[in-house]
Amino acid sequence: MILFTPLIEQITPKTGQMFNLAIFIIMGVLVYLSYSFARQGRTWTIRPMEALDAIQEGIGRAAEMGKPVLEFPGISGLSAPATIAGLTMLGEMTERAIKVNVPVNTIPSDTGVVTACESIIRDAYNRAGKPEKYELGKYVKWYGTDQFVYAVGGAGHILAEKPAMVVYLGYFLADVLVTGEAGARVGALQIGGTTDQSAISLMALTCDYILMGEEMYALTAAITGDKYQLATIAASDWIKALLIFLMIAGVLFTAAGLKNVISFMWW
Repeated sequence: MILFTPLIEQITPKTGQMFNLAIFIIMGVLVYLSYSFARQGRTWTIRPMEALDAIQEGIGRAAEMGKPVLEFPGISGLSAPATIAGLTMLGEMTERAIKVNVPVNTIPSDTGVVTACESIIRDAYNRAGKPEKYELGKYVKWYGTDQFVYAVGGAGHILAEKPAMVVYLGYFLADVLVTGEAGARVGALQIGGTTDQSAISLMALTCDYILMGEEMYALTAAITGDKYQLATIAASDWIKALLIFLMIAGVLFTAAGLKNVISFMWW
């Protein structure tokens, strides 16, 4: 009997599985509906974000001062959603800065991100109608993959180039404090966004504007205006509203002593 115990445990239903399956299906339906509305031409608006206005201000400030703009896409690779958000921002920011003759530099950590950054900046120059101004290796700098080697190299770059604006958008840890301090020393306008909670508090010490968690995804969706990215943000908001409703309902049902409803949620 002991030999068959693991098999019995695998086929024995666990509490809450059916309810979780129902919630999972509802989430899938909400995502499908948001994309269906997007295909039909429906668009969503995102609330005004100070960081988005600050990026536009920073580009204008760089043009007036004759200084470059610098972006850090973080220490993770292309598999991280936070890195993809940073690369999306890099492309949009570069295209806008080119129009006022402001160079945008970037310092990635992962070697795969280096290649992606080169491609993104080249495409931005092509879209802006200035392909002749793009030079391989001029705008993308690489100082190493180690967390603090990356941070020290980025800090040295900031102190040498003195950019007018520094944008941190990606996955960061304690390394952001090193580069953020360097940016504060040269008086750069600094905007930070990441999904790591420990790094957000460190960004708050040196950055002028902070994007907490998924706000960075909302920012990239807003700056690109892509209807499918906006649909993703809308679907995630619907799901959060559903989960908040279930939590409130669970508390109220428990307080009212409705054991039948609670037992259904554990089915």
